Amino acid sequence: METHESIILIYSSDTETIDSIFDFCELSQTKSLRLVTCPNEEALDDHLDHHECSLVFIDLKSFPDGNQLDAIAQRVSPKPTIAILPELDQHLLIRALRNGADSVFTQTEMRSDPLELVRCLDRQLQRAHAIEETRYLRDTLSKSLEELKADQDAAAQIQQRLLPPAEQTLDDGLHCEYILRPSMLLSGDFIDLINLHDNKHLFYLADVSGHGASSAMVTVLLKNMTNRLGRLYNRGDSKTLESPMALLKHFNREILLTSLGKHMTMLVGVIDLNNSTLTYSIGGHHPSPLLTQGGKTVFLEGRGMPVGLFEEPIYEEHCIDLDEQFSIALFSDGILEILEGDNSDEKEQNLRLQCQDFDLTPEQLLKRLVNSETEMPDDVAIMMVSRRC
Repeated sequence: METHESIILIYSSDTETIDSIFDFCELSQTKSLRLVTCPNEEALDDHLDHHECSLVFIDLKSFPDGNQLDAIAQRVSPKPTIAILPELDQHLLIRALRNGADSVFTQTEMRSDPLELVRCLDRQLQRAHAIEETRYLRDTLSKSLEELKADQDAAAQIQQRLLPPAEQTLDDGLHCEYILRPSMLLSGDFIDLINLHDNKHLFYLADVSGHGASSAMVTVLLKNMTNRLGRLYNRGDSKTLESPMALLKHFNREILLTSLGKHMTMLVGVIDLNNSTLTYSIGGHHPSPLLTQGGKTVFLEGRGMPVGLFEEPIYEEHCIDLDEQFSIALFSDGILEILEGDNSDEKEQNLRLQCQDFDLTPEQLLKRLVNSETEMPDDVAIMMVSRRC
């Protein structure tokens, strides 16, 4: 906080009292004092309406109305108020203290022991300075938080625009929808869906380590990498997007090169509608995807290492046949934080039972698991890719 002057208001019409206070302030250890005299109520109101002050002297000889002292003390609170009594009178002293004076001096004391008043003045000015510094820090923090909130709002809007439509129907009745509920304003979960050649469709769900802005920045990087691969794919220069395992290896290599200290888990799948197959790879992600078809709901098998941790990760690529009607459900690990169950196995079985309803949407599933107003302990993303003829 920058050094500033302390403004002392002297509410008095008595020249002798005003001169005495000026003399005392010259003896004060506090630097940069500015004294302002207010000989009447109008002048006092005008100053308090337009300016701050650090301390107020009120001369009760000039203005004996105790109610006025009370009003002034409340108006400048928590800044200190010092009352000057014409004489030592028990009733006047008690009334001044009850009406808000932080300290009281008599005219006699001012003449007989001026140093005591100076010491009192310095203590009250130190208190006023602490109050002003606290206000300054509070206002600065509040402004910084507002700026941060504005930045986060802008970043959240950018991140939202990077996501695919929340619900869309593709070729041959293939339907994709998702819900993404961040624990903070920005999310470390990310979802994407990309149309490939020959009636193939790539989809993935990524869960970046950590929360907030740093994790959200990795999702932006992930989208940028996907777009770059998409341009190469459309030019015929790369087939990486058609292979979930190759895509995981590519993301792993690129994340390591950034040295961001972040990693992520991923579920990547490619649906081939011509052959009715699903090819998928799992990059350290938990829980595994759920496949519902033929009246059964099962977790897909597969293992793999997280993306961005190891230079030579091991991934598996699996291929399974899809029925005419099927539903594939993907979840970020935040879903396990809100599922009922004493352990991971119980939570997974609960999730599997919930997903047996073939027509369930991600939003309906989330509503079954948690109240819409409940704060999430972690980001939660649910993605469903299905064909319901």
